[in-house]
Amino acid sequence: MTIRCIAVDWGTSNRRAWALDGAGRVIARRADDQGLLAIKDRAFAASLQTLLGDWMDEGAPIIMCGMVGSRLGWVEVPYLNAPVSLAELGNGLKTTSDSLPETPYIVPGIARFDAAGADVMRGEECQMLGALLTQGKRDGIFLLPGTHAKWARLEAGVLTDFRTYMTGELFAQLRKGSSLAQLMPPADAPDLFDGDAFDRGFTAAFAGDSPGITHLLFTVRSLSLFGRLTPDEAPSYLSGLLIGAEMKDALSWLKGHETVTAIGSAKLLETYDRAARIAGIPLERLESDDILPPALFSIARAAGLGDLR
Repeated sequence: MTIRCIAVDWGTSNRRAWALDGAGRVIARRADDQGLLAIKDRAFAASLQTLLGDWMDEGAPIIMCGMVGSRLGWVEVPYLNAPVSLAELGNGLKTTSDSLPETPYIVPGIARFDAAGADVMRGEECQMLGALLTQGKRDGIFLLPGTHAKWARLEAGVLTDFRTYMTGELFAQLRKGSSLAQLMPPADAPDLFDGDAFDRGFTAAFAGDSPGITHLLFTVRSLSLFGRLTPDEAPSYLSGLLIGAEMKDALSWLKGHETVTAIGSAKLLETYDRAARIAGIPLERLESDDILPPALFSIARAAGLGDLR
């Protein structure tokens, strides 16, 4: 089948690409570990050509999202300011100056400002647009777990507010490079998920009268000292603490326990679904691989790229 559009999600550590037909359906996919951190001497153009290969021979427009448009990426794409309609993402596309068979267009991220500071996202806005397109959603609470987990509110297709939690990054740092890491199996050993240990950690952090997370994190050490937490249980307990603290704050901020739509990888969604059941929150799960391609195709078509009008 003829490739009519190429969609790319280029993150910090990994990237994914989809070849799409004229209806936005996936006809081929590719992925590798060449995220931003792996690109040497800013050779983004050559790296993209390596990933896409013969796909670029068909002259299809290329639409990209994620950290590739950040200050540390290929080219910095200015943020759109929330509140913003996700249907307007195509208005802020930016191209690269590199010589390529086809010019890549990068989707802008979204920024939010308030008295306390600022918050930003890049890539998650496209995933939420995918949920709107494929699930017919217009309103609701969205959760996008990951290195920097996002909780967001949409009203009539408009992203009105969101908040970021460094849950995944904190887990990785504490798991591999802190004093708590000494209480766990080696960092290069696979973590075996322990449901009971996770539930204990989540419940401790999510409880209404729970102390702050900086105190709770120390209990990984103190419980281990007295044999109440084994090395194999410790990573799951730590994960439960961090996700519990995240979910407790997010739900307090959002002032509601309505159904939450979670978008991400199957593994992360399963973990957050377990947490949501303990918290008594209905969680609808969507895998990002299923909804990102139609979202990027929609943005490319709305922007009039190629012959997708």
